[in-house]
Amino acid sequence: MEHSAVKWIQIPAKKLSRAATFYQNVFDAAFFFEELNDIPHAVFKTGENGRKFLNGAIIEVGEGDFFGQGSILFFDATGDFETIITLISENGGKIITPKTLITHKESGNSYTIPNTYIDNKPGYYAHFLDSEGNKMGLYGTN
Repeated sequence: MEHSAVKWIQIPAKKLSRAATFYQNVFDAAFFFEELNDIPHAVFKTGENGRKFLNGAIIEVGEGDFFGQGSILFFDATGDFETIITLISENGGKIITPKTLITHKESGNSYTIPNTYIDNKPGYYAHFLDSEGNKMGLYGTN
């Protein structure tokens, strides 16, 4: 059972446009913007130079949610999502967001199930605390 691949990273920001401008100006990163699961995202994309900065996004968080949150690494859980969730709980971790389908808000209360930017398939995520209290994530297609 191999699940060491980091599939995605989320970088929290109090002001999405300011954070995106920072990464664009400092690292020549490129973005597109959209809302996923009611959270504004600046998703890293391949820039004009043909380089992709990283597989992930900057996410906008509320003031009360920001401090102590830190970046979130998402580990690959495809094929073993439920087993990994059980193992997290059995080994001193805690599930804080259960397995959740990734959705895209179209308008109002209308949502679609998109192919993700991670692997171009519909996907699920979960958040957990590891045994040391670090917030991490799982990503999988089933």
